[in-house]
Amino acid sequence: MTMTRGPIRIVGLTLVLIVLAGCGGSTADKAGGASGRQPRILTMASPTGQTGELDGFVSEVARLSRGTIRIQVQDSWRAGQAKYETGLIRDVAAGKADLGWVGSRAWDSVGVLSLRALHAPLLIDRYAVQERVLQSPLVGDMLAGLEPIGLVGLGVLPGPMRKPLGISKPLVAPVDYAGLTIGVQQSLVADQTMRVLGARPVWYPAAGKIDSFDGIEAQTTAIDGNRYDTIGKHFAANVNLWPRPLVIFTGKQVFGSLSPDQRNALRQAVANVIPAQTALVRHDEGDAAGNLCRRGLEFETASPHDLAALRTAVQPVYDSLARDPQTRKFLAAIAATAKGVPAEPAPQCRATGQTDGQPAGASSQLDGVYRMTTTAKDLRAAVFPPGDAAPENYGTFTYVFDRGRFAFTQENKDACTWGYGTFAVKGKQVEWTFTDGGGIAPNNAMNRPGEVLVWGWSLYRETLTLTPVPGASPEGPRAMTWQRVSSTPSSRPFSKRCPPPANALPR
Repeated sequence: MTMTRGPIRIVGLTLVLIVLAGCGGSTADKAGGASGRQPRILTMASPTGQTGELDGFVSEVARLSRGTIRIQVQDSWRAGQAKYETGLIRDVAAGKADLGWVGSRAWDSVGVLSLRALHAPLLIDRYAVQERVLQSPLVGDMLAGLEPIGLVGLGVLPGPMRKPLGISKPLVAPVDYAGLTIGVQQSLVADQTMRVLGARPVWYPAAGKIDSFDGIEAQTTAIDGNRYDTIGKHFAANVNLWPRPLVIFTGKQVFGSLSPDQRNALRQAVANVIPAQTALVRHDEGDAAGNLCRRGLEFETASPHDLAALRTAVQPVYDSLARDPQTRKFLAAIAATAKGVPAEPAPQCRATGQTDGQPAGASSQLDGVYRMTTTAKDLRAAVFPPGDAAPENYGTFTYVFDRGRFAFTQENKDACTWGYGTFAVKGKQVEWTFTDGGGIAPNNAMNRPGEVLVWGWSLYRETLTLTPVPGASPEGPRAMTWQRVSSTPSSRPFSKRCPPPANALPR
């Protein structure tokens, strides 16, 4: 099963946790609130295949509207297109979706200049600063810029920091960029920033190929989830070029069709979840950095002199932005908000190396073959808020534990995935470290090398129960159980359609 909270995918776990924990009710069953009316279902276009960033907002809308609004997220909107964000903006304006979100970076490409200060280079470089700015009255003034193009801004959610990933060398000082081709995602401000640093910017789509570039700007979770570390080798961990905040918006016609209470619920939902969203983004960045570290990515650190030189080098970008009086006012207000906010530690790398190729260890009580089967209906009934049942998240799951190594397959008619790695039993806890994952995954929902999960465990009458450990296990689920079908580990029960690699288990 996939947890839809960013690109890190936990396949084959969360569905069982939720279903067997008995969380069967969904907001769809209760929709309509006290009035008993059917809910107003609003489709929301999301440009990514990971909708976890929207979970808090979607849940809060359902709560504040008393079930009279239900949001259905349509992910991977305009997937594969370099200009996917401006396309999504136009689609919402044309009524092809009721709601949408894109990064603040994309709006100047459709003539909206009021959001540019949010992604000015090296200005909002701490999550605490981003949170304060997005909770300030500035955001209302910025979102007013959407009205001339027929849209209504509902709010802005915190997003991850974008950092440089160098292909052949570090990108920590201005001189490092000279003459390089740098992949950026649709942003005129990012274009100008790279040009003043002497680089040539090229737009690339979400999850797009990067092997033709000398470097890219990307968030840590995207580097991890898209396995960009197989190409890029130098991660500038403390260079926060700009954040990628999520601008939530709708069309004027849709907004006008809602009741005043429903309109307020949409706007207030964004404001209410900003602190939790900040914590989530921080957590996901830390998880992704840990995965990258364990896979051996080189973490680079820019010196104070390097960071100062970068700020000086990008001054022409500020001079250009400040020609617009409104943007100049926003830039000054953000700089004032940032004063006194302490520096935040950059992601750290404390260990490297993968687990692939480790010899078999001692046998454990967990060794054996386990199986369970779930359906799409189970998933839809169990997930809160209700959403689509990604095919990677249900079907027949087969897990094998064998002397410190584990592997699994998941299969249904639309997807067939595998994963493997090592595990260690430590008293009443078991720690899993993924070596790799793959298979037929329509939503790219598979485990990534370096992911680590920790569970509490018990085994009684051939039933293995795993319980989450706070801070180390997926959030939300309470417990999961698998049935042991054999105490003798074997690769034979795996799906023949998508078996894990031959070296997944000991020989």
